[in-house]
Amino acid sequence: MSATTSRFTASGILLIWGITLVYFQLSGRVASYLHPDFHIPTFIAGIVLLAFSVALIFTIRFVDPSGREDCGARHPFGGGILAVAVLLVPLLLAVRMSQGQFSASTVMNRGLVTDSSELPTFSSPVDPALPGESETPVDGSMMDPSLYLKKNADGQIVAETVDLLYAAAEEGMRADFESKDVEVSGQFLSARTGNPAGDRFQLMRLFVMCCAADARPVAITVHSKSLADFPEMTWVKVIGTATFPVEGGRHIVVIEAQSVSEIEPPVESFTY
Repeated sequence: MSATTSRFTASGILLIWGITLVYFQLSGRVASYLHPDFHIPTFIAGIVLLAFSVALIFTIRFVDPSGREDCGARHPFGGGILAVAVLLVPLLLAVRMSQGQFSASTVMNRGLVTDSSELPTFSSPVDPALPGESETPVDGSMMDPSLYLKKNADGQIVAETVDLLYAAAEEGMRADFESKDVEVSGQFLSARTGNPAGDRFQLMRLFVMCCAADARPVAITVHSKSLADFPEMTWVKVIGTATFPVEGGRHIVVIEAQSVSEIEPPVESFTY
């Protein structure tokens, strides 16, 4: 491959990568792959790659009149058709074939997280106070749950699956939700275990620390007397009462559903 061709090839590769990163940001598809903290850096990276592509074109040194190629113009990308294929084909296939969300089989293969101790952010609940020590803050007040629990227009607590999962493991947090009406959104999955009467399903959200590669499917149980037959991975909103019965030797989350309705997928499909 000549030096000039090598530089045109390198510029084209940078151009395609830059356009792809910018497209994912402007189209909103980046939300299906990365934590929000990385959205802007990804967009900036795309702009930088586009700038490098243009700069490379304008710095091409052509073959001199004597017919000798300017060997100093060689670029690390100049490795032939195979190198170009390795750099571009996986990217183009991913853009073309990506569905923007996990399939039900992928989620089940990863395994549903139904215990907060399985999450990377888990820390053991604080040990109870020793005899003679007070659990009450120095100012004698307790934090009002209304300061950190968001409610909808109907007064129901708007919760995430991961919030309820943590509440099941921590008594103080559990009291904030137990026997209270909540609104929880997620993706519908059939309950394959712990469902002898066939009146339960799993409500799942993908919890990520960084990107889709480390996504963990966090699921809670919903009990519904009139179980709707939604396709797997349908986005639904559940209105119901939060309960934390003991099953299998530990508290689990069971929402006693008052209503289950299909909703449009949110812009942010992950929870963090």
